Amino acid sequence: MPWTNWEFWIVTILAAAGVWLLARPFLPSRKSSAEDAGCPNCASGAAAGKSKRRRVALTVERRKV
Repeated sequence: MPWTNWEFWIVTILAAAGVWLLARPFLPSRKSSAEDAGCPNCASGAAAGKSKRRRVALTVERRKV
């Protein structure tokens, strides 16, 4: 291994950053308290009560599954 070669370290750092960027969408995310409150764009969670999730029925050819 070329431990003393500066180009080796630059390429190694770039490769590690590339692997991190590719793996990031597959890793679980940490949610902040504002996101848990229902307002992902508000720092204080001001609009926490305005966003309600709607449940939908799963259907196949208009029949409930």
